Amino acid sequence: MPAIITNAFRTYNADNFIGSFATNKMYLMIGKADSWSGVSAGQYTEGSPSDTAIPTPIDTTVAPFIHHNDMIAAKLINTSDVSHVVKRTDWTSGTVYTEYNHLQDDQIDQTFFVMTDQYNIYKCISNYGGAASTVKPTGQAVGISETSDNYRWKFMYEVQQADVLKYVTTDWIPIKYLASDDGNLQWDVQQNAIDGALEHIDVTVGGSGYINTNTGTSQSGSTSTTIILAATASATDDLYNNMTVYISSGTGSGQIKTITDYVGSTKTATVSAWTTTPDTTSVYEVMPAVTITTTEGSAAAARVSSVVGGVIKKVSMTAVGTLYRSATATLTGGGGSGCTLEPRIGPKGGHGKNAKTELGGAYVMINIRLVGTEGGDFTVGDDFRKVILISNPNASGVVATSTTYTGAELDDDSGEQIYIEYRAPINRASDQTEDVKLVVEF
Repeated sequence: MPAIITNAFRTYNADNFIGSFATNKMYLMIGKADSWSGVSAGQYTEGSPSDTAIPTPIDTTVAPFIHHNDMIAAKLINTSDVSHVVKRTDWTSGTVYTEYNHLQDDQIDQTFFVMTDQYNIYKCISNYGGAASTVKPTGQAVGISETSDNYRWKFMYEVQQADVLKYVTTDWIPIKYLASDDGNLQWDVQQNAIDGALEHIDVTVGGSGYINTNTGTSQSGSTSTTIILAATASATDDLYNNMTVYISSGTGSGQIKTITDYVGSTKTATVSAWTTTPDTTSVYEVMPAVTITTTEGSAAAARVSSVVGGVIKKVSMTAVGTLYRSATATLTGGGGSGCTLEPRIGPKGGHGKNAKTELGGAYVMINIRLVGTEGGDFTVGDDFRKVILISNPNASGVVATSTTYTGAELDDDSGEQIYIEYRAPINRASDQTEDVKLVVEF
């Protein structure tokens, strides 16, 4: 029967794995001082292994016995040494980033979020119809910001300096969900997320022929139910009927109304009652009207904010609403045809509510440092070629609890070896620190 393993399940497994470090004794084991060579005997794929041709481990019944015999030493892994991580994508000018799409099957595999050189993480809400990003997102506002290249970004969190040192690599960045306020801006982002908000309406097809638009500054004479458009407005009666007029600045800024009647000779557009009557400082935009329809959710509103060469280029939200689970959007007025719109429904809880699930935190990094001899249990002057995670090994018949052990101090064949990695030889020196980073994917 057709079935899938969801991203939520992958993240759930990653959560449980991280939680196991608090309830179990997990150790990082290093081993194999001698060179890669010889017959597999059940521990790697057959071939001609060498220190420059590292073999691939295999999962046989006998392999754990071999690994234990190769053990040099082991160090306890603390919960502070483990973190969710996601694949790293640095913001780079000239790159087309994938915008968030609630209908995208493989969203977490897309390049829809970036990290800047300030270690800020941003989710791409709009890529302006597939254009290249040329302006780096900045700032740490809880809302969605728009750069001058028309990209829209959602600030998600800032990687803290301590986490940069432990978990940032060329391929990975740490990610987490805050269960309580730790003083970081991520908490503010989480608390201000709006469940079911329509943060963006995508112009999937721009159409053509949308030329009946007008922008300008209103003339004197507007009333509580009218606005006198600029002298450049059309002289054709009813041309702007069913379109919207939006006050972009000046008196009454932020108001948007549907035009029910238009008299071309006097430039008078009739609307429902203004909250604040426009005056000669009111800058307006007359554009095609956007209508949002849904059976779930309420209060979202939008306007056309850019028409270029008769093509609809951008729709802006004037209100994002709440609790939307589905929605459609249509365009009326403007004299053109063929434009199609697609509202983007935010994730559960809203953008920024849970960065870990939104960005695909189904990977776990373990970072542990081996410093010199680690008090005498780790030998120096020798190589190691195996890195193994072992759960609940025994020492003298009971579960091990000390920070470090020599290979001889852990009971033969005790514990469960849950991760095996083969490496090129790493030589240990007394004044050396090995910064070991392992990434496990669920």
